[in-house]
Amino acid sequence: MGAKRVASAAGTAALAYVALSRRQRRPGEEDEGKKAEERWPERAPATWREAAAVTARTAGFAYAETLGKWPLGDIAFGISHLMRVQGNRQHEYTGSDCVPLKGPGVRQELIGLLRYLRLCMFFSKKPYEVFLEFAGYGQSDILIRKSKSKLMKPAFTVVRDESTKCFLLFIRGATSTKDRLTAATAAEVPFHHSVLQDGRRSNLVAGHAHCGMVAAARWIADQAIPCLSKAVEQFPDYRIKIIGHSMGAGIAAILTYMLREDNKLSSSSCIAFGPAACMTWDLAESGNNFITTVVNRNDLVPSFGKASASILRTEVMASSWAPDLQEQIQKRRILGFVNSSLNFMRSHIPFLPNPGSKVVDLNMLLSDTPVEELNLSSDARAAVQKHWALSCWSSVAANRQTLESGTQGMGIPALMYTYAGTDQNTDKPTTAGEPASCSREEPYSPRSDFEETNLEQLLKLLRSSPIPSQPHQLYPPGRIMHMVVLPSPNEPGTGKQRDQDGVVAIYQTPRSMYGKIRLARSMIRDHYMPRYIETMEMLIDKLAEDDGDDSEDQLGELNPTTKEEDW
Repeated sequence: MGAKRVASAAGTAALAYVALSRRQRRPGEEDEGKKAEERWPERAPATWREAAAVTARTAGFAYAETLGKWPLGDIAFGISHLMRVQGNRQHEYTGSDCVPLKGPGVRQELIGLLRYLRLCMFFSKKPYEVFLEFAGYGQSDILIRKSKSKLMKPAFTVVRDESTKCFLLFIRGATSTKDRLTAATAAEVPFHHSVLQDGRRSNLVAGHAHCGMVAAARWIADQAIPCLSKAVEQFPDYRIKIIGHSMGAGIAAILTYMLREDNKLSSSSCIAFGPAACMTWDLAESGNNFITTVVNRNDLVPSFGKASASILRTEVMASSWAPDLQEQIQKRRILGFVNSSLNFMRSHIPFLPNPGSKVVDLNMLLSDTPVEELNLSSDARAAVQKHWALSCWSSVAANRQTLESGTQGMGIPALMYTYAGTDQNTDKPTTAGEPASCSREEPYSPRSDFEETNLEQLLKLLRSSPIPSQPHQLYPPGRIMHMVVLPSPNEPGTGKQRDQDGVVAIYQTPRSMYGKIRLARSMIRDHYMPRYIETMEMLIDKLAEDDGDDSEDQLGELNPTTKEEDW
């Protein structure tokens, strides 16, 4: 009886939650309210109230996309297990669709990129005076200086670089809490770019882009366009380069689109180091001629977005991480003793809760159900996930094995029966179309009329829910150059290009490779600028050796004695 009451209460709670969350509106207000609810700001907040509202909404959005969707067990153990199973996948960036980059021209380009990367590092991590001293700039070379960042208002500077005849606009990445809130405002907003040819608009490219970065780019554009326009008039032979790393690189790419729509600034170009996935495919492709993206090894950020995270979540949930975790626990003496003690107590003390009677995630149950057969809204899914949050993560894998073998071809009623009472401890496995028992000791008994009514109403509500809008797949912008470190060959090498990890190389990679997250132990460490500098230095040495050029004069001028801890 206890199990029946729990199931009935859960069904009632889920039904009440979904019903209350679908606020009733007058017929003429439903579409208007939906549009207002989905609208995100496309400009930086002007007042503290607007900033507070954006912050609150961003916090809710971030929670909904992380802990609101990911089971704690998948976060704590599933990702680590999948990472071990996959191994190092850098070799995928060297496939047949990837073009190896070699020769003196590539080396010269990398030497220039390395200088810009060091300048970006000093601007982001050092006091502004140290940045000026390192670059050799004077006060007369500073056009704009914004050192303090706010929500959707990142720190940036514009300087005149006489050695390259460029105006350099550096944008700082996410180094403060407000910057991280800007990066976390990751909803997609409409964005378009007008392509100019010979001073005329020849094409309009439309798509979606990262909300926080679009707002930040518009704020920088309002600040920088008047100053840059005057500077270009005074120095007509100077070009404009926008440079950034991580979030700053994504903002730099979007800002470049905006500046190029101005005839005076149409020569603007962008160098993006490890940019965030910030725009849809067509927008990213339209920047191939003026945006250069550099990615290092296993850097996670260029492929991280809502759509790619959803794909990763499916892979993690489909992996059998729980048996692997149980095997690791058994290998540890203390944890194995605790686990055996708990199993002994459960088998001899009847009132201890059994995790086998817990429920599983609705998304996993419905993963094999066609969309045409079952249309779920986010509210409906959240309703059942409220019930699922009471479950124990240790029983997910066992229930998952039963469901994966039995839910193929099941109808919605059968799935709901399985959801209400899947039992991993019964000797007789549950089959499709057969209601699962809710307790080991208590045989299956028909549900009450009240419980059947609740389930029927919940099913009707789930069927009537609109299809949730799928997140747009975002990509890194422009032409992509990916630096990889491959395993060392069998024969030993003595060149500088070889370190403990292997041999370095660089490839021009297709954009489609960044629609999926590839897990690796170093995926966070490889995103930091010191790692970019290290790999780029190795690559320049490798290309010099391949070309038979042992001269390091050019690199030496740009490579003062620095250590990673200096950054």
